[in-house]
Amino acid sequence: MRDLKDKVANSLSENEAPASSVSRRGFLRGSGGIALAAGSATLLMGSLTKSARADDRGASLDYFRQIREHENAHVTFLAQALGRRARTRPTFVGLAQDSFENFVIVSQGLENTGVAAYLGAAPYIFNQDYLAAAASIALIEARHAGFLNYFQGSPVTANILNLSSDNSFEQSLSARKVGLVAGGFIKSLNGGPPVTYSGTPSEENDIAILNFALALELLEAEFYNINAPLYS
Repeated sequence: MRDLKDKVANSLSENEAPASSVSRRGFLRGSGGIALAAGSATLLMGSLTKSARADDRGASLDYFRQIREHENAHVTFLAQALGRRARTRPTFVGLAQDSFENFVIVSQGLENTGVAAYLGAAPYIFNQDYLAAAASIALIEARHAGFLNYFQGSPVTANILNLSSDNSFEQSLSARKVGLVAGGFIKSLNGGPPVTYSGTPSEENDIAILNFALALELLEAEFYNINAPLYS
């Protein structure tokens, strides 16, 4: 199997595959890998297999309920911070999972993507108060990701680019790459802004970054709101 970073680099290159080659239902591959479908690109992550701690399901259900509460709290916080400038709630698709195993696999992918997304946005945040707030949320997302990595038998510091490595430093994802990941789950933005931001720090760009973060938190919250009651 090719190195995971090569897979990601190829699947998220400027020469993305045509839309017809991507299936929203292809998020979970039969081989155990994850495909995060997004219109014209697919993000492939690691060779995930059945959880190494599948027998711990009963003891871990409270953790998934807690993660659900955290994601909903993040949505509330960001929406209140943005006030009238908060994006409308997108219409999501493809979030329901048909097994506990798939629920955990997708959770691991989403949480690790969220960590990389916040790290990627951090250098472009103009207002230091916003930066502190984003960092506070990002650290909770990282704790979610660490738990899910452990639950899946990955190194606790594995990241979205390599779920088999033990890392001392997190890897970031650009707004474009995060948009490719999230886009496969978004049917409509319902008039809201694109899931992106500028590389030039400014007060106006801070609003774009907060709405970028809100889109991701809305996606995660809805994912857990749909699936956590089924498997926890």
